[in-house]
Amino acid sequence: MLRLGNPAPITLGLVIVNIIVFAYGILSNSQNYIISHYGFMPDQLFRYHQTADSVLKIFTSMFIHAGIAHIAFNLFALVYMGGFAERALGKGRYILVYIIAGICGALFHGVIASYLLAEGQAVLIGASGAISGILGISAAMGDIRGYYWLAIQVLYVFIGSVTSISIAFAAHVGGFVVGLVFTKFLIDLERQKRMRY
Repeated sequence: MLRLGNPAPITLGLVIVNIIVFAYGILSNSQNYIISHYGFMPDQLFRYHQTADSVLKIFTSMFIHAGIAHIAFNLFALVYMGGFAERALGKGRYILVYIIAGICGALFHGVIASYLLAEGQAVLIGASGAISGILGISAAMGDIRGYYWLAIQVLYVFIGSVTSISIAFAAHVGGFVVGLVFTKFLIDLERQKRMRY
């Protein structure tokens, strides 16, 4: 967690950027425009092959949230585990995992939405995949709370199916797995370097 005496500047920066984007959309009454123009629609990539536009939107969609509950839940998870993950992995590798997990989570969601569920026209927004990657870092570094989070996602899928709330479960799981695997790869790489010297 973030502590005054032990700051995690990248995590704090990510929280601030997400809040600014959300606040701007709400205060300027442009939230719907931002979602429709900067959210990621899987079919644009996988069915219409609008690659350049889709790559940009995969990135921008990671900083857009639909409402207070959406951003509050995501930023709570980021603050709760991000500080530990950032200090454990280092700033550069931390932000790298964040971005890669966010991109891979969106792509994993997109493949399932477009090819399996026929829901590729639904716009994906939110930092869930990227933040799930951060929780994957924590799990890889030995913090079992990361795995607890994965169990909670299974519960949310059940809740979403009963209440018809749209939850991009595949993006969450994809981001978590990428964060976990990529972090373990980085740890092994660092261990091999140390053995050489």
